[in-house]
Amino acid sequence: MTISFYEFLIILIIGQCVFLIFAIQYIPKKHTGANRIIQYLLAIYSYYLLERIIFREVERDLIFQYGYARNTFYLFIGPLIYTYIRRLLFYKNGRYRLGYIHYLPALLYFSYSLFHIYIYDSIQDFDRYRYLLLFWIEVTFFISIATYLIKSKTLLNYYHKNEKHELSFNQTIVQYVKILLACLLVYTIFWFLGILERFVIELPINISLVYDISCLIFGIQIYIVGFYSLKHPEVFKIRFLTKNDNEPIVKHSMKEEEVSKISDLVDAYFNEKKGHRRTDLSLSVLANEINTTTNKLSWVLNNVYEKTFYELVNEYRVDDFLQSIKENKHKEFTVVSIALDVGFNSKSTFYKAFKEIMKATPTAYIKSIESKQTKHSA
Repeated sequence: MTISFYEFLIILIIGQCVFLIFAIQYIPKKHTGANRIIQYLLAIYSYYLLERIIFREVERDLIFQYGYARNTFYLFIGPLIYTYIRRLLFYKNGRYRLGYIHYLPALLYFSYSLFHIYIYDSIQDFDRYRYLLLFWIEVTFFISIATYLIKSKTLLNYYHKNEKHELSFNQTIVQYVKILLACLLVYTIFWFLGILERFVIELPINISLVYDISCLIFGIQIYIVGFYSLKHPEVFKIRFLTKNDNEPIVKHSMKEEEVSKISDLVDAYFNEKKGHRRTDLSLSVLANEINTTTNKLSWVLNNVYEKTFYELVNEYRVDDFLQSIKENKHKEFTVVSIALDVGFNSKSTFYKAFKEIMKATPTAYIKSIESKQTKHSA
């Protein structure tokens, strides 16, 4: 049996996939709940890719009679990706799992696949039965993946919208999840094109080519997962508010004395302890430092300071940076090193926060200060 270049490429990707399944076991014990889901997904991906090679050599009648049960695994892809993102981005969600109803389609499909094997020899109108069965399988899988793709994108949007209320820095993890979902979106589009070409209208595409491209997209996803999982960036999580976490409830339960106490503690933490210099500072960290809850602290920031956590912390950091400039520290140290000293965790985060607050870049601001100093000395 000869192996084509495409098949050789798929075998390499499968090898990478299997390597990652075992390698993730040895990553330091962070995000273990999310990593466990990734292992399940990698196992499904590797099986999908292996199937593309093996079943090319199997008789179609055998595939049609016994092969449908294997597709049950693919109905787990959508729910697992949603669970992975939920566990990865939100704290107290490390053991989060979807309700059993989300896996009901997989159970129903598997039950029917066994029934299909049982009735196979007694099928009368075989062509019509095969056509309808393939149609509903393809549509069911498409709806499943598309549904959880939308749910996952909504979850990511929620995280992106609320991270400024709880974090004082930007994270690459958002870009990682975006790329992951983009690959799944492309895969879903190709799947939809396959449905159109096979059951609706004739398109100028080859259905086998569509599935081959789908395999390569899975391969891209595997390498993305491998890069981020092994590099294992520190992921700072935020709360996932539920109906039981309504902040208006906090407002009615807090007395003015408590609000004033929290405000004083926040001021002392930043002004006296210089807590903004802590690069990993988050809402939960600050709440723990001043011995209050994240809900109460969040309410105080929004209603007393009228700022998000991101805005408040970075204002302190920028003020600290400006004080260093006044002391001419930028003549001894680089601008970036000063920014890191006052709590920014990266150059990009510093430049973005500085420009938002000062309406100018750090370089332009320093030049304007030096220009004024030169005029005064003249």
